[in-house]
Amino acid sequence: MKRLASALLGLVLLAAACNSTDDASPDTASDGITQTPATEAAAPTTTAAPATAATPDTTAAPAPTTQAPAPATTAASTPETTEAAEPAAETVNPLSAAVLEWMDETGAPGVVLAVTRGGAEPLTFAWGVSDLATDTPMTPDHHVRIGSVTKSVTAAVVLQLVAEGLVDLDAPVAQYLGEDWAPGYEHAAAVTVRDLLGHTSGFVEFAVNTKFYQLAASRLDVPITPEEILEFAAAYGPVADLGTEYRYNTTGYVAAGLLIEAVTGNTAADEMRARVFDRLGLSHTYLTPSEFPPEPTANGYVGGTFAYVLGPVLGLTGDNKISLRGAIYVDIGTMPQELARSAGWTGGGIEARIGDVALLMRGLFAGDILDASQVVLMTTGHPDPADSHGLGISTEELSGLPVFAHGGGVPGFRTMAAYVPAFDTGIAVTVNLLGIDSDNDVDDLLVSLAPILATLG
Repeated sequence: MKRLASALLGLVLLAAACNSTDDASPDTASDGITQTPATEAAAPTTTAAPATAATPDTTAAPAPTTQAPAPATTAASTPETTEAAEPAAETVNPLSAAVLEWMDETGAPGVVLAVTRGGAEPLTFAWGVSDLATDTPMTPDHHVRIGSVTKSVTAAVVLQLVAEGLVDLDAPVAQYLGEDWAPGYEHAAAVTVRDLLGHTSGFVEFAVNTKFYQLAASRLDVPITPEEILEFAAAYGPVADLGTEYRYNTTGYVAAGLLIEAVTGNTAADEMRARVFDRLGLSHTYLTPSEFPPEPTANGYVGGTFAYVLGPVLGLTGDNKISLRGAIYVDIGTMPQELARSAGWTGGGIEARIGDVALLMRGLFAGDILDASQVVLMTTGHPDPADSHGLGISTEELSGLPVFAHGGGVPGFRTMAAYVPAFDTGIAVTVNLLGIDSDNDVDDLLVSLAPILATLG
């Protein structure tokens, strides 16, 4: 968290510097990266070439399907580039170099990044490719899967229901879902709503469980229901002490989704849209499998140890793999998606454009979705008051600076999203690769960018 806070401070300076420039047209740098506010009217983004290239080539990204194609934007051909835009443009060269170096070290095919300050239209960036087989450039208009960052939204909706008197955090989950909500689970009668949100329910994390992968292998093309997830976890049995031992798991957040539906009488997707997405103006955010983006997400890949485990367990063949500089990746795009895009649900199912993710993280804590008392509850209401994980968010105070953050990882994607209240700044970054070495993960990417961005002050 301390390294992440340092990175976020640098990104705050970037937002401050760039927001002070004229955003009427994209600011284009000589190395081919374009930063634009994430609006529908924005011109197609110019992205860096794939990380496989020795030097980045300027490549025009395809226009969104809702827009007429626009000509490629280059530093040489854009008359709108003015001296007023130069301070922001100058930051892109070292920024691009740092990101491309990290991509080369990790093997990440593509990266998208967004920063928003004070709720302004986010600055968005993209590097690399969304598809290794076709070399399609990654752009901020690509939808990505943000995984467990979804948990922050689910927790916020539950806390809204608590404020409305419809849910009691310390009431048993069985009060809302019935006695058979986790059939056979020895703690089913005692697990509270707070336990679900605080990861003290004792449930197994099915998302990284070999037995669950074995189950998944037999039905990759068949969606899995929340009830089936709970049946699996309940049969597996507790893996931690109820109410006192933190053990991260997605199972509890799937149960929280069922609770939202039981209390409101609406689908969890409808509640998230009405209570969060629409209120924040997030028109490119979706909770699968109830709803999907209008076009496919960027393609995702699994590498490292995950790839070696995932392949044999799921019975994948060479048709599901692709190589890059000697590394072998599992190509998620070649696999059936029905189970993968239904298992996460309210624990990890959101798919969105990266600009929306930055706005979402800020909106949860800046008074748009939760009031001050609810923010305090979300950030400090863990069953163990000394625990920094909060309810659906990780929080820590560093030198007087609170930072709220949550990561996410699903097959094919790795995300980090955070909010810095002191500077009213939201940040989100997604890589279309799962299985990056933990010593050089996405939070380390943010750290590597911090010294560059801090020079903008």
